[in-house]
Amino acid sequence: MIPRKKYRKAHHIVAIAVCVSLLMVSSSCGNTVSETKNGNTTAQSDDIGRMMSDGVGEKAASSLSEYIDQSIRMVESSQQLKEFDPSGDASRRILKVLERAKSQGGVSVSDYESVWADYKQCMVDRGYEDIKLIKESNGIYKEAPHRAGTEEQNARYGQDMLECGTLTYATIADVYKMQIGNPNLYKNQYEGALDCLRRNDVAPKGYTMDDFRFDLYEAASKDELKLDIYKPEASQCLVANDITVFSEDSVTEELW
Repeated sequence: MIPRKKYRKAHHIVAIAVCVSLLMVSSSCGNTVSETKNGNTTAQSDDIGRMMSDGVGEKAASSLSEYIDQSIRMVESSQQLKEFDPSGDASRRILKVLERAKSQGGVSVSDYESVWADYKQCMVDRGYEDIKLIKESNGIYKEAPHRAGTEEQNARYGQDMLECGTLTYATIADVYKMQIGNPNLYKNQYEGALDCLRRNDVAPKGYTMDDFRFDLYEAASKDELKLDIYKPEASQCLVANDITVFSEDSVTEELW
């Protein structure tokens, strides 16, 4: 998957997109939510509504094997990957892992751990010594948040994160998260996350998509939450479906 991330603000800091972030807050795939309160607008609310309803009821693929095939084709045709990897070395490494996942029925823990280690080393090689990876209880990683730097620092970090993520973990982690947190292969990440919360008996009885939206984007404080989305049992389902949450006491990176 080609890493990218856009930002919109609701009652929480929210990063909206699908894969490695281009700006600050997190390099994890998906939407990022923190406990910090912000303002809201009707336009933002409409955007959130469209995003949470897009593709509901649809499947990303008929099977994990087909999803891996889709990922292989995407790597082979990605112009961005060709730009970042003119030698083709990274592409061949990624394809090797995906082919192995195809034959094994999924990405192995060792391969998943390895590509995240490669990402961290890639960022260290570019001068970031304080890259902190947070491991959820289901084994899914997310990168810790960090305070914003100057405009120049943010732009450089965003580009470095995009390139390092594309060259290492992005596509492989996408498959791994699907098999761990969205085995029913829902196309809509919120539907996948809600299914995970229900399957693991984390969500209270009768917890709906509207409740989920309220907790992610509308609750003014943690006290208002219908489900504590910051507790490990919940956050592991979220991050496995490209929705990253950070509590106020989360570990942070010191990048500058």
